[in-house]
Amino acid sequence: MTLDFFLKNYDFNEYEVKKIYIKNNKLYFDILMPIHLDLIANGYRPELDMIQEKTFVFACLEKNQVFPKNTKIEFSENSIFLNEKEIRITLSLVDILEQN
Repeated sequence: MTLDFFLKNYDFNEYEVKKIYIKNNKLYFDILMPIHLDLIANGYRPELDMIQEKTFVFACLEKNQVFPKNTKIEFSENSIFLNEKEIRITLSLVDILEQN
């Protein structure tokens, strides 16, 4: 997905961050996302609450490192700030990996 779409539609304040790390010039966020689905079938309206585990991947030019999971995260148009340390994003695409 594009970085613009990500910034407009994803709010990390709603997710539980499991791990933040940089490896091979990529910044990884392993997160747990709560999901609520309203299902409709033949007048019956069941609901489904789930947790989905995803990894968001951003390209950057930084050395390998691991950040604490309670790191303060702020996003801007071209950077991500982790505890006020600026990580410049080098591509305007965000990859999403689904955890198994």
